[in-house]
This record gives sequence, structure tokens and C-alpha cells, in this order.
Amino acid sequence: MANASHQTNDNNSVIVFGMGGTIDKDYPRSTKGYAFEIDDPAATRILSGLPNLGIKWLVKSICRKDSIEINDEDRMNLVSSITACKMTHSQRIIVTHGTDTMIETALFVLKSGCAEGKRIVFTGAMKPDKFKDSDAEFNMGGAIAATSIIPSGSVHIFMGGNVFPCQTCRRCLKSGLFLSSSSGDYPECDGSSTKSNP
Repeated sequence: MANASHQTNDNNSVIVFGMGGTIDKDYPRSTKGYAFEIDDPAATRILSGLPNLGIKWLVKSICRKDSIEINDEDRMNLVSSITACKMTHSQRIIVTHGTDTMIETALFVLKSGCAEGKRIVFTGAMKPDKFKDSDAEFNMGGAIAATSIIPSGSVHIFMGGNVFPCQTCRRCLKSGLFLSSSSGDYPECDGSSTKSNP
């Protein structure tokens, strides 16, 4: 399991688990490459490039997959890694993940019970971190902030400037936006969304 860190085991530390997805995608390295490849977790690049952070951090790669390829074995590996964090004093967990099945994995983590004593936030990006106009850094910063304020034992999703409990989150298939299941702000998404199934 690849990892990078600038960390100590205290309440001000954040652990980031990378599952792949668009946020980690990079240009193909082969001369005849035609598709993006999933690289090391973008969280390492993002956090390493930010001065004066008020947190300590550790990044670990769980898998490098497009989210539609993530299966329950990958999710169990994530759960095992989060459970192992109970051996440390860190309570703040971020999971970077592809957007297509982010809600599904977040619910899996919540139902596993491994969030007890932790504050877990899933995030990702609509464009790869290496794109100039990517939302990766914005979402990573929002996710880090969210881990300091959400209730202990909960699993949330931060995307596009909003944070939602995973069990009340849905994604509009038309716009790609992540929304609250009770939100009526986007009527065009009604009947066209992936919903959580608590």
C-alpha cells in the first residue's frame, strides 16, 4: 500500500485513503496511449503543495480504479484500513473516490460500523487534479474542513461546496451535482438521480 505523509498521531491529524477515480487520473504514459490512467492519489500532490497547513496528514492508496470498477472486496479493504485507524488517535478520515459509485461506497462504510469514533468524509473531482480547471483542490479543502465539524460516527460526502450525510445524499444524473435527498432546489433532477438507500 503506497503512502505519503507529514503526520503525527494526534487529534489534529487527517488520514486520506485513495480509491482512484477521476481525481487521480493522469495522461497516459505510453507513446501510443489513448486513455487516462489512474495515478498515485492526488491528495499527496495537493497537500504537499500547500504551505502553513494547520493539520498533520497521511495518504494511503487502497486501490486505483474507476469507481464503476470498485467492488465489495475493495470496499472491505477500505473498511479494514479505517478500522485499523482505531489503533491511532486520528479521528478524521477522508476517502477520495470516483463520483459514479461514491454514495454506494460511503453507505457501505457507514453500515460496516467502522465509522464509530471517526469523522469520515468522501470526496472526489469532476475533472482530474492535473487539469488546470479541476475542482480537486477545492473539494479536498472542503472535505478536510468538514472532518472537523461533522458528528463523530458519521459518514458524509463533500462535493461542489456542499456536505451531506451519505444516507441522505443523491446525485442528479442530468447535472452531475450531489444533492440532499430533501432538496427541492433542482426540479430538473427529480426522477433523474441516483439515491442513497439506507
